[in-house]
Amino acid sequence: MSEPSTIKSARVDLPQLFNWRNGIAWLVLAFTLLGQLLILQQLRANSDRAAEQQFELLVGKVTNAIEQRLIDHEQILFGAAGLFAASGEVSRAQWRAYVERQQLADRYPGIQGVGFSKVVRASERDAHEQSIRAEGFTDYRIQPEGERPVYMPIVYLEPFNDRNRAAFGYDMYAEPVRHQAMRQAASTGKSRISGKVVLRQETHGKVQAGVLIYVPLYHPAMPLETAEQRMDALLGFAYSPYRMDDLMEGILGAADLNLSLRIYSGPTQQAEQLLFASKEHAPGDAAHSQDVQLSIYGGTWTLHMESLPAFESGFSANEGLVAILGAGISLLLFFLISSLAFRQRRAEILAGQMTERIRENKRALQLSEERLSLALKGSNDGLWDLNLAADTFYASPRTWHMLGYQPGELQLSTRLWEQVLVAEDLPRTRAQLAQTMLSRLDQFTSELRFRHKDGRTVPVLVRGYIQRDAQGQPLRISGTSMDLTEHKRIEQMKNEFVSTVSHELRTPLTSISGALGLINGGALGEVPPAMQQMLEIAYRNSQRLGHLINDLLDMEKIAAGKMSFDMHEHSLRQLLEEALASNQAFAAQLGVNCVLREAVDVQVWVDASRLQQVLGNFLSNAIKYTPEGGEVSLHCSVPDATHVRISVTDQGPGIAAEFRARVFEKFAQADASDSRQKGGTGLGLAITKEFIERMGGKVGFDTAEGQGTTFWCELPILETCASTPEPGRGHLLVVEDEPDTGRLLYLMLHDAGYSVERVQSLHAAREKLADHRYDAITLDLHLPDGSGAQLIEEIRRNPLTRHLPIVVISAASHFDEKTRDPRVVWLHKPISTAQLLVALGKALND
Repeated sequence: MSEPSTIKSARVDLPQLFNWRNGIAWLVLAFTLLGQLLILQQLRANSDRAAEQQFELLVGKVTNAIEQRLIDHEQILFGAAGLFAASGEVSRAQWRAYVERQQLADRYPGIQGVGFSKVVRASERDAHEQSIRAEGFTDYRIQPEGERPVYMPIVYLEPFNDRNRAAFGYDMYAEPVRHQAMRQAASTGKSRISGKVVLRQETHGKVQAGVLIYVPLYHPAMPLETAEQRMDALLGFAYSPYRMDDLMEGILGAADLNLSLRIYSGPTQQAEQLLFASKEHAPGDAAHSQDVQLSIYGGTWTLHMESLPAFESGFSANEGLVAILGAGISLLLFFLISSLAFRQRRAEILAGQMTERIRENKRALQLSEERLSLALKGSNDGLWDLNLAADTFYASPRTWHMLGYQPGELQLSTRLWEQVLVAEDLPRTRAQLAQTMLSRLDQFTSELRFRHKDGRTVPVLVRGYIQRDAQGQPLRISGTSMDLTEHKRIEQMKNEFVSTVSHELRTPLTSISGALGLINGGALGEVPPAMQQMLEIAYRNSQRLGHLINDLLDMEKIAAGKMSFDMHEHSLRQLLEEALASNQAFAAQLGVNCVLREAVDVQVWVDASRLQQVLGNFLSNAIKYTPEGGEVSLHCSVPDATHVRISVTDQGPGIAAEFRARVFEKFAQADASDSRQKGGTGLGLAITKEFIERMGGKVGFDTAEGQGTTFWCELPILETCASTPEPGRGHLLVVEDEPDTGRLLYLMLHDAGYSVERVQSLHAAREKLADHRYDAITLDLHLPDGSGAQLIEEIRRNPLTRHLPIVVISAASHFDEKTRDPRVVWLHKPISTAQLLVALGKALND
């Protein structure tokens, strides 16, 4: 298809670019390029100034860090001098304790140690060496050998590691550089730093330049006015040796300063006086360099710092980008103006096309709004929007109609939802909302209960999307609300239907199953072999149908809150043996071996029949998924002192990763197809989870595809504790189901001198109160088989226990006034020993 003539005429060829009509575009190109050049020069000047300022800051930072660290090290030596000033003599153990308290490795990295060198006259040398050897250092001697009028050997040096042992006994006064620093320190009474030396600690590894700081120590009773007097009174030196590379690493740490640092001992930069050089060296033509004279402790350090290429590139990195962007913008303006000058017709055509697109977009937007409106009407959902940033709230008319209000009837605010929420749900809903806001979730779904205008409760499914800022803070929440009233009604009808049908099916099914069982058992005579096989199929399927109906009834009872539990104390080993025996026939039918590997003998507080049903579910599933000839093992262990874990392990194919999150959901099956090989409703594990959690435990599983699965449940171990009665002390009963809390209360009261017995259930408490007399009891309101308030009523109705003192210890935030008894002392968890004993004393004295 040929192009329209209007567009052909709008094309621009190369000669047209240099036409006089395009002069404006060329002027704009020239001025913009000139402007970009000026901007680039200004940017470069600003970058140079910023780099110079930053370099000055870094130089000051390095200098200050070195000065401050050396001051800190001097303070350590002053503290050591203070030990001698306070006590006159400091033992090796005291010196070690002082240095260890300084935590040199953590607080002052880079320091080699803290030592003490003692003044030893020539006449005292032998006695000095003998005294040190008497401390256990049998090979101690002053080094280097030779006769000198005064020795100043290193006596203490902590930490006393391999490197520092090499300096033990070394006479630093014999070495000229150290001698000069020590003599200046002794004569002036001030701290002095040595020149560059090689430390005695350089026994292995790279040899580093070293320096030492000396603080003189004097006899406290001698005058110190003149240099001669100070030399005569000299006791020794507290000093620290430094390996310069280690010292600078401790001062500068891992900071990437992008600087090359060299430190020289003395006012000049002589190679033989180089103390430290950073690993990276800047070229000789570095853009920024500076020398700093650092006067420290009678000495001078010259710091030479140069900027590294990385430092300089950080300030000039944008120049190329600015130049490219500037040139690009200039060319863009040039071609834009050229296009405007020579393609006016093309611009008109494009404007017409854009106008048409805007119209199409507007029509599409209107169509989208209509579809959204129709979709909301069709779904009968309400639309709402909560703008936290603007503090505004909007709700569609349908949202108000759900609650019986007209739009505008209620005053809009961001807290309006709290006014229409059912009051008793408000604390829990606030907590859930706060948790959602603090999380990183951007979507949520919650079922809430709102108050209708006429007072009835309306269940509403609320779905929302949270818009957040870059920091994750919520800005806006938008979503829909669905009235669940009809859904709840249908669900109730479904539950009632399932319950009714299940109950009605059980009677004829029982008759069918029983009749088939009698026939198969030969009660009516021998059955022909061909018929026998069909009857067995019918009997097995009737049993299977019975299990399915039982599962449906159990789920209906759980959903309706009608499931009751007959909780008693049982031996776990006996229950496991019974469960294994009950499933042996099914295992033998499928050619699977079931064994009990381990079974610790503990007591548990459970409903035996419900636990057998749980174990039956675990075992039957394991048997079904274990191949013929395989093994299913039942075993239990005690992961901690308060719980026992029961595990069933199969040799099946394992659970697929995509199904693991739904294992304990109702009607969940890994193979939900019509042709699946394993039968069942998918309710067994959901019922198992409900049963175990109702009995105070938890369930879970461990699996790996192709390696089998282990399903497990944990139950609390039943403990009954009693202490030996003491004459003259009260006899108490502790009723507490939580093992750790019960053990704590037992210890608190037993340590206070009371005779204590402890139980974990309402049933056990009744048995104890019937057989024993107690002076008082402590009681938890929430017990696994009933309410503590029920026990209080029973105690008060019984003439023998009517006046029994009771201390209620509960985690409830407030106590129901209906359960309040003026003769009961109430405590909120957590409690202290003092609170418990005061409350018990009050209860006993009332």
